[in-house]
Amino acid sequence: METAVYERTLNIPYFLTDRYQRIKLPYLMNVLIEVSGEQTKELGEISVRELGLSWIIIQYEIKVHRVPNAMENITIKTFTKEHNRLFSYREFEVYDEKGVLIVYVMTVFALINGDRKLTKIPAEIVKGYGSTENRRIKRMPKPELPENKNEAMKRDYSVGYFDIDTNFHANNSMYFMWMLEALEDEFLSEHTLTYGNVVFEKEGHIDEHIESYADLAKNDEGELISRHQIDVEGVSKCIGTFTWQENEEHTTIVF
Repeated sequence: METAVYERTLNIPYFLTDRYQRIKLPYLMNVLIEVSGEQTKELGEISVRELGLSWIIIQYEIKVHRVPNAMENITIKTFTKEHNRLFSYREFEVYDEKGVLIVYVMTVFALINGDRKLTKIPAEIVKGYGSTENRRIKRMPKPELPENKNEAMKRDYSVGYFDIDTNFHANNSMYFMWMLEALEDEFLSEHTLTYGNVVFEKEGHIDEHIESYADLAKNDEGELISRHQIDVEGVSKCIGTFTWQENEEHTTIVF
């Protein structure tokens, strides 16, 4: 069966962008997930909620060639080529008005039951996507952790009412905000994000105290990276690694 590709073109409103009129990474992730939901509705597939299940995101791998600007028209394509018994691999491609690929995202989804346990993906859930079942689990790269949290940059947050989504835990986009803001204003103003790898380990809940740690290093290719960990009372909730390049001009900030 041919892979079903869903496509949507949209104009980026100012309220999704930063002070330099570039779309914010957390909001871009939200837009992508919204588009994936539109595909599910279009296919008319059985709702996972009818089965007492919920989709969760396990991991994002993000490749950024250029970040869209305010009022720019972009085209988002999404599809699921492959799944196994526990994980579904949904891809996103973002194109500019000239048809140039500017952002690519691989997303690992899993299903959980009412007890918040991973459960096997029913065949009727994925059949309309043209996804091929592969018994082997795709091995995604793991993010690097801060070397020493005692010496790392740190910001504290409290999970509030508006951070919670329909699954009654902190929305995934909030983790991006908590991680990146630990790098502080000057760094974010002088660097552009080119790659991200984020793994969600445990859910965040209302009123939890978030500790966001970050440090800077160089990877094996000599690129500047930031390494992140989000903890709640010593329990790791999310880890991530981002790759950065220095801006030629101060005003070309991405996120």
